[in-house]
Amino acid sequence: MHIWHMPQLGKICSVLACITLILLCPVLVVAQTESKEAPATGDPTPTSEPIQVSGEEAMLLGEIPIVFSAAKYEQKINEAPASVTLITAEQIRKYGYRTFAQVLQSIPGLFTTYDRNYDYLGVRGFSRPGDYNSRVLLLIDGHRLNDAVYDQAPIGTDSPIDVDLIERVEIVRGPSSSLYGTNAFFGVINVITKRGRDIKGAEGSWENSSYTSNKGRLTYGQKLSNGLEFIMSGSYYYSVGQQNLFYQEFNTPDQNNGIAHRMDQDTFHNFFAKASYGDFTFQGGM
Repeated sequence: MHIWHMPQLGKICSVLACITLILLCPVLVVAQTESKEAPATGDPTPTSEPIQVSGEEAMLLGEIPIVFSAAKYEQKINEAPASVTLITAEQIRKYGYRTFAQVLQSIPGLFTTYDRNYDYLGVRGFSRPGDYNSRVLLLIDGHRLNDAVYDQAPIGTDSPIDVDLIERVEIVRGPSSSLYGTNAFFGVINVITKRGRDIKGAEGSWENSSYTSNKGRLTYGQKLSNGLEFIMSGSYYYSVGQQNLFYQEFNTPDQNNGIAHRMDQDTFHNFFAKASYGDFTFQGGM
């Protein structure tokens, strides 16, 4: 057995330290060079304000959207106890949806039908004739919108919310009656509306299409320095429709030979207002 004495051990440690320093010198020099050259890449200096991105951009960037309707509290969409689909305001603008029924028609698993009176919603192939959307719960900012007579969910031109006022739509598939009660059999649709900070002043729109169809909208929204935030919007729509519609099933002299003359008119007007201050929020519409 060979025993190392302290002077010998000190010399050996000094030699090893020198060898290690020589080997690490190139690495340290390279690291120092890279750190000095990093600012020359032209990347902008980060600011203190967060970058605002849309719902679609957030998904593309790997950010997980936040939803409320699945459990009545905010949570990440991948943690929600249900299948949830989001439709953002950017998507509505991009694809030109003009009614809420067109928004729902674009969602996989949902479809709509129209009998020239109302729009009806079907889910996964189920759409019983004469059923006024009573098996789907429609919410506006978390508040029930189905009426008290037929439990009808208005999704067509009878909807009180203009599509331009929608911030996002959360569609929760599957029965949720244990959480929401009646009507939440096929699913829950929660429409989240825009706030005053999203408008920042006044804006208006005008639409014109075939069959003498016209629609106008005026909106004003703002967030004041004292914390008060409000939005007000009014819309009006009128359409003459087709002058004559022919129905072969009613082609008899007693029924005008199956021709419906000037029976395709459609008109609506609605008003929506929302104000919030602190934890208190007031909203109404017609």
